[in-house]
Amino acid sequence: MNHKAENENFAFCHTYPKYVIIIRWIILGVAFALGVYILLDLKEALGVLYVIYSVAALTLVLPLSRCVSCYYHGKACHTGWGKVAAYLFPKEDESKFVAHYSYAIFLHLLWLIPLLASFFQLLRKRDVLALIIFFSYLLILLMERITLKKLACARCHQREFCPAIPFRKAK
Repeated sequence: MNHKAENENFAFCHTYPKYVIIIRWIILGVAFALGVYILLDLKEALGVLYVIYSVAALTLVLPLSRCVSCYYHGKACHTGWGKVAAYLFPKEDESKFVAHYSYAIFLHLLWLIPLLASFFQLLRKRDVLALIIFFSYLLILLMERITLKKLACARCHQREFCPAIPFRKAK
């Protein structure tokens, strides 16, 4: 399919289908579970702190920095979190979506911390299991990025001005 025909067939998702939400949750759940395992293996207290940080990031940082000013507030976004956020916090002006995006660093730490910990464990242990865990986590992160781009960003109502530059098409 050529690029012009692809653009003519493009349609935004006003609410994402359940299969997209399920696929995203499966991949995100596996990434989170493996991240908890990695940190528990390093030190039990780190695993517990990671779970606490994750809960805080997903119930406070994500809704307050993105969801409240997102088009999908109160709707089924690619993770379904837009509906959850609407129960937690009132909707704000959608123009603030870009301005609040800098808080995403706190969300990126959810993936970066286990990645660095698994790399540290690989260097420390130097065994096959640590190597498998490190590359498994990398593979899960790659799958997460691919599904985000293909299932979510490709049909997102806010993709034209989203600060996630790698997912925005060049004009």
